[in-house]
Amino acid sequence: MNWMTLGSVILAVLTAAGLTAPAMALPMSADGSSLGESIEIVATSPTQAAQNDPSVSAAVGPQLSTVISVSSDEVQTGFENTAFELSVESATEEAQAEAIADRHNELRDRVESIREDYADLTESYRQGELTNSEYAQRLAVLNGRANNVLTSYNQLQKRAANVSTSALRAAEVTRSGLNSSVEDLHHVRGVGSKALFNQFTGRSDGEIALESENGFSITVKRESGEFSREFEQERDDETDLSVSQSAALKVAREGLSTPGTGDWVLSRSKVETSSGSYEFEFVLQNTSELIGEAEVTVDGSSGDIFTLEEETEIRENEDDERETVEQKETPEKEE
Repeated sequence: MNWMTLGSVILAVLTAAGLTAPAMALPMSADGSSLGESIEIVATSPTQAAQNDPSVSAAVGPQLSTVISVSSDEVQTGFENTAFELSVESATEEAQAEAIADRHNELRDRVESIREDYADLTESYRQGELTNSEYAQRLAVLNGRANNVLTSYNQLQKRAANVSTSALRAAEVTRSGLNSSVEDLHHVRGVGSKALFNQFTGRSDGEIALESENGFSITVKRESGEFSREFEQERDDETDLSVSQSAALKVAREGLSTPGTGDWVLSRSKVETSSGSYEFEFVLQNTSELIGEAEVTVDGSSGDIFTLEEETEIRENEDDERETVEQKETPEKEE
């Protein structure tokens, strides 16, 4: 799509949205004076009204904006990754460690920038300054930016694996520090944010719903039957485990959605004594149509779910997979 075509599409979207509103005449009293001075009008803003409707529209305009923003960030990421590779190629171990330390600081700044942008974005949404669709589109962009940072971190860790611990320590870099640097991206890396990214970049379709009552949730239902849901809410400051693990497991099960076919089966559980919480992982079984995974975290003092992620996908037909592999392995005949 060239820029002239892109501009025409954006102009059409803006025109369809309507940039102007018709003037509204104020009611007049018997003496001809306006009643606007004596009547207090209380109205719901368009943004607040839009938030009352959980549905999200991934229209052409927001999709174009998302693709442009993410592509720009990808180009910048690719440039930086290439520059980093050149700086460590054929360099001494000490020079490599210094380059790794510099790149680590750059990526840590990018992580902090994404975290701050997410906090500001979410606060604006909670204040009613953004519609569900606007908030969802910007979350999709943040997910794209986070993916690019993760790509760079994977590259960084591979290079760090070839440098001795002593050289890294001399450059004030620790392997544990490298691993923990991306933890602040968890708000924009969940299955809900990933589903929004796929929707707003045109990689998938379906119905999107955002709800902010009693926590915040993102739900995406695709026409293929696939389903993604992410839920998060604030937890209390207590770290005691006054709720039993069995009671927490019951709450976790009740929080999961009911799939079209199959059952959620517990695959792993963990007690986090330091944070006072229970973590449960589930897999979808007893179905030949879907595959699925879910993870639920329950507060150990209140017994409430404070994070939940679940995702189901259509199970690929084994015959189709085998046929695809055979096609790839069969060489083309020369004529």
